Amino acid sequence: MSLDMDNRGFTALTLHGAWARECHMQRRALGKGYQGIVSRRGISGHQDHPFMALMAADATRESGEVYGVQLVYSGNYEVRAEVGQFDTVRWQIGLESEDFSWTLEPGERFAAPEALLTYSHRGLEGMTHSYHDFIRRHIIRGKYRDRKRPILINNWEATYFDFDTEKLLSIAREASKLGIEMLVMDDGWFGNRRDEHRSLGDWRVNEEKLKGGLPYLVQEVNRLGMKFGIWFEPEMVSPDSDLYRAHPDWAIAVPGRTPSMARGQYVLDLSRREVVDCVWDQVEAVLKSANVEYVKWDMNRPLCDLGSLGLPAGRQGELAHRYMLGVYELQERLVTRFPDILLENCSSGGGRFDAGMLYYSPQIWCSDDTDAIERLAIQEGTALIYPLSAIGAHVSDCPNHAVGRSTPFETRGYVALAGTFGYELDVTRIPQEDRDIIPAQVALYHKYNDLIREGDYYRIASAAENHLYDCWQVVSGDRGESLVAWIQVLCGTGGQSHMVRLKGLEPCARYRVEGAGEEPIEVSGDALMYAGLRIPDRKGDFVGMLFYLVRV
Repeated sequence: MSLDMDNRGFTALTLHGAWARECHMQRRALGKGYQGIVSRRGISGHQDHPFMALMAADATRESGEVYGVQLVYSGNYEVRAEVGQFDTVRWQIGLESEDFSWTLEPGERFAAPEALLTYSHRGLEGMTHSYHDFIRRHIIRGKYRDRKRPILINNWEATYFDFDTEKLLSIAREASKLGIEMLVMDDGWFGNRRDEHRSLGDWRVNEEKLKGGLPYLVQEVNRLGMKFGIWFEPEMVSPDSDLYRAHPDWAIAVPGRTPSMARGQYVLDLSRREVVDCVWDQVEAVLKSANVEYVKWDMNRPLCDLGSLGLPAGRQGELAHRYMLGVYELQERLVTRFPDILLENCSSGGGRFDAGMLYYSPQIWCSDDTDAIERLAIQEGTALIYPLSAIGAHVSDCPNHAVGRSTPFETRGYVALAGTFGYELDVTRIPQEDRDIIPAQVALYHKYNDLIREGDYYRIASAAENHLYDCWQVVSGDRGESLVAWIQVLCGTGGQSHMVRLKGLEPCARYRVEGAGEEPIEVSGDALMYAGLRIPDRKGDFVGMLFYLVRV
């Protein structure tokens, strides 16, 4: 995409971060000359995002002109805005150009990634609603596009690599009693995978660890009334693996040089047909062997030392893009061969959260940081351009494994509701008082998920800006019902309540407001939007509240 226009005192809004701090919003005025963002990591990346919004000088969250652009692509990209001598802006997004080259033979065609360009005269909200609607209707596809997703429990933070069949079944037995609908077996089930330094690429079930193999485990989980899901990292290979010992040339590396490792692993050269076919054959065999209904597709390191023995010297600049095409082909095979499987993409959390991935999976794991308070900023930035139905969010244990913070179990549930909702903990070992809350959280999910998944999303307050409280709202398309979530980050003055102005309601309608443990009240839509909803005082940091509004 290349667009020339007059500068209107534009401010550029971009999404920046790091592992466990994805999609933090950054605003900066456009200055003269070139400015932009880029990824050369082979992935869209934790650090930057293939998106930029240009906001007119008077634009706000609710009003003013905003132009947004994002790339439907998951590999190297660049976004740049150049302000010229006559105060014009040339705005561009596409494949990263410095390391990219492509030999196009006579008669051949090259398909560039598409860009999603939108204009809003209603500030950032208008841009958000346009992107949410478009992605839900025209990017996401498949069985789960318009369906409630099963509530899952993932064993990663519960067990890491230390599990066997009985441990997984003990989690499933307890989870099934509480209303959780799916058990997901994460890393450590294959080859000789005792830790992160071995066996990637050897996608064969370790039957010493999983007695009876995968069919037995899945059968027992299904008998509990639960679905079963499994984790893969198909793009990677460990040096200590049968695959690498047989085919060391299949790892991406500069010919004649030792490749750099990250997380104890190399990246497979998916630009090569034989590599793609080998990976697919292994993945397909596992998925055919049992009633697997969910796949978490992970990718835990960036690309570097780019070199392929499958490409001639003059075409090495094609590797990064050909690699991404290989990833897309693998995922297309998966969703075509197994159309009933729910695919969730992941890249060390949100390292590859983009519209390209959403074409294959209706949801993406938002961040490896599951701390409820850190997630407020991460999910706010992600929801700026992606629908809540695409944001992988779980309730995890405390102290949180990423940051060490403890937050109320109830609050963790409210934060996870603004996403796909699930659990990432050992349900057999958490305190009884936390376990007792799970059925109520499950009930909230079933009651409100259609509204959260399909409704219009509004940002009411941002803890990243005010450092005190966070608030978001969803409103149904007919404006008949709404859900408001409030998270108090820091306790204010004792006895102080807050008034928050809601959005998207029918001004002349009356709404019944339920929540915060108080008696329901009836309030007009215009009063709620222009005077506000009173949030009662609650003592303590990290307190959460939920309010449900229905037109009467």
